Amino acid sequence: MLPVAAFFALGTGIELYGLKWISESISIMNTISWVMFSFLVGIIVSRSYGDECLERIQRSLKSREAPVDDVLNGAVMSFCSMLLITPGVITDAIGLLIMIPATRGLFKGIALNLTRKRIQSGQQYFFFKN
Repeated sequence: MLPVAAFFALGTGIELYGLKWISESISIMNTISWVMFSFLVGIIVSRSYGDECLERIQRSLKSREAPVDDVLNGAVMSFCSMLLITPGVITDAIGLLIMIPATRGLFKGIALNLTRKRIQSGQQYFFFKN
């Protein structure tokens, strides 16, 4: 549990430093506006893409096909919306990279490889072990 707490503490420190650096460059009001705009985009992506993805998964299941690509796309876009909702420079940059279709395939590949490794090692839990 300590590595997880250290990761979040370090990540928070880096994000705060990034926000401080950006606010010194473009002003505090523009930084706050950017954070609020990215929050709004994250909410919109979460709501619109989530509904669309669930509909495609249901259509695939009704036609007795495995919805592998739709599930991966939905998971990556859900992660994207979480990153955009979280205030910070690095999380917003990664979220925006995921939104671009040309770079989304890279993140889908990472998610697929991570999932395959977890399945092959027999781990039942994706993030934490009991």
